[in-house]
Amino acid sequence: MKKMLLIGTAVAALMGGSALAADIPLKAPPVAAVSIWNGCYIGVNAGDAWFRQSADVVAQTSLNQAPGTVHLKDSSVIGGVHFGCMGEFTPGWVVGMEGDWSATRLRDTQVFPNLFLNGTPVGSGSITFSSKTEWLATARGRLGVVVIPNLLLYGTAGAAWNKTNYSGFDVFITPCPNCAITSFSSTKLGWVAGGGAEWAWTRNWLFRVEYLHYDISGAHSSPGLIVAPTARVNFTWDDLRINEVRAGLTYKF
Repeated sequence: MKKMLLIGTAVAALMGGSALAADIPLKAPPVAAVSIWNGCYIGVNAGDAWFRQSADVVAQTSLNQAPGTVHLKDSSVIGGVHFGCMGEFTPGWVVGMEGDWSATRLRDTQVFPNLFLNGTPVGSGSITFSSKTEWLATARGRLGVVVIPNLLLYGTAGAAWNKTNYSGFDVFITPCPNCAITSFSSTKLGWVAGGGAEWAWTRNWLFRVEYLHYDISGAHSSPGLIVAPTARVNFTWDDLRINEVRAGLTYKF
């Protein structure tokens, strides 16, 4: 009889303990906070750009024309779109990839006097160089550090492309046909690097300011333009160097 009472007491205790355990609310495991710097995005940007580019012309010795060099430069508004993805791969550090396309009208024309090889003026004619860049595009990596939760400072570098229209006009002795003319469009590859700051206004809206430097290959007329009757002239535009300062508004998905 005593054994039966002991067994009954033990069973009741176990059942009561289970009921009490069932009444205790279970705590959900903590959820890791999602960084505001994680995600893909698209945005617009606008700013100011300026460029410098040297150009020169070299003629065959038989033409008795001295080489001519000019320096092209201009500034213009620039604007376009950017898009990419980024993530905070370790606390405080953000890595990403970004592409962009920008339209602009960086252009200049310079005229150089025509000289004989000994440096004396020909007396007529001139050499004209023109350059007009219509757009720029880049594919870049970004690496940034979170200074405060809503502020990211970053560096960026990668490849750059452009579309630039070139023209050259060499009038050795007026009038033509003692002249050489070239006109063509060029899309060349180069590099771009820079940096900036980005502010997370909300989780979805970001504002940035940044600086970019472009260095893109130049162009030349090849194998050379014929100047009547048999001489040849080569126009060359050196590397195109562009600096840009811009602001941008980004929507992060």
